[in-house]
Amino acid sequence: MLKRADFAAIKKETKLLVQENIRKAEAERRFNDEVQPPDYSRMLKITQDTVFLRKDLPWLLWAALVRIVLMLGAKLAIWFSFGGRVEGRENLRGVKSAVLVCNHVHNLDNLIVRWGVRGHQLYITVADFNNMKGFLGAFMRAGGCMAFSDSFGGMKNLSASVSECLEKKHYVLYYPEKAMWPWYQKPRPFLDGAFHAAVSNKVPVVPMFIVFQEPPAWRKVLGCKKIGVMHILPPVYMKENLSRKENILYMKKAAQRSFCECYKNYFGKWPDTIEESEC
Repeated sequence: MLKRADFAAIKKETKLLVQENIRKAEAERRFNDEVQPPDYSRMLKITQDTVFLRKDLPWLLWAALVRIVLMLGAKLAIWFSFGGRVEGRENLRGVKSAVLVCNHVHNLDNLIVRWGVRGHQLYITVADFNNMKGFLGAFMRAGGCMAFSDSFGGMKNLSASVSECLEKKHYVLYYPEKAMWPWYQKPRPFLDGAFHAAVSNKVPVVPMFIVFQEPPAWRKVLGCKKIGVMHILPPVYMKENLSRKENILYMKKAAQRSFCECYKNYFGKWPDTIEESEC
C-alpha cells in the first residue's frame, strides 16, 4: 500500500511532467494539445440519444440542490485554491443570454466563472472524457456540464441543447483553447466552436480572461501558488452587415484580441503565442 509520502511524490512528478509537456507543446506551437493524458475508462459516451437537459422532477430537484451547493462552495473553493477574485461584472449588464469564453488554466476555473456570473444560470461545455460514470459524473451534469462527442449525432444533439439554453436566456461557457494548461498565463489560439454557437443563436460572446499574480507572503504560507484574477471583458456582438462565416471569424478575432490586450495590460507586452495581425 502506498504511503502518504509516496502519493505526494507521484503528485509532484505528475505536475512536473505536465509542465514539461506544456513547455514542449508551446515550443512546437501546438497550443490546443492535451498535456495531461485523459482517462477514458470512466467515460460515458455522448450519442444522439443523450438527454442533456432532463426535465423529470427528481432530476430537477437534484440539479437545483447541486447548483446551490456549487454556488455556496464556489467562493470558498476559489479562495482556497487560487485566491480568485472577479473584476468587470458591470460588462454583464443587459446581457441576458451569451456564449462565454474563458482561458482554461485550472481544474476549478469554472467555479470562478460561476461566481462571476452569479444571478445567471450557467451551462458548461466540456471534453468527452469529463462525462463520467458514477456520482461525480452525475454531479457535474446536474451542475450544467454538457460534453462534446466524437459522433455527428452526438454533436448535433449538443448543439440543439446549447440553443435551448440560450433561448431560455442562460449563459453557456466554452473553453475555446480546448485543453486545460494548468497555471498557463498566455492566451492561446482559439478554436471555432464557441463562435459558431454564438452566431447560430444570435447572441454575444463575453470574453473572460484569468490572470495570475504573485500571492502575498501569508498566502504562500497557506500553500497558495498564485492569485487568480478573472476579468470579465466587454461583450462582442455580431455585425449585421457580415455573413455567418465572416461573423464567426470577426467574433473569434475580437475575443482573442481582448484576451491579448488584457494580458498586455498586466505584462506590458503582446503575448508571443498569437500574432497581433491575427486578431
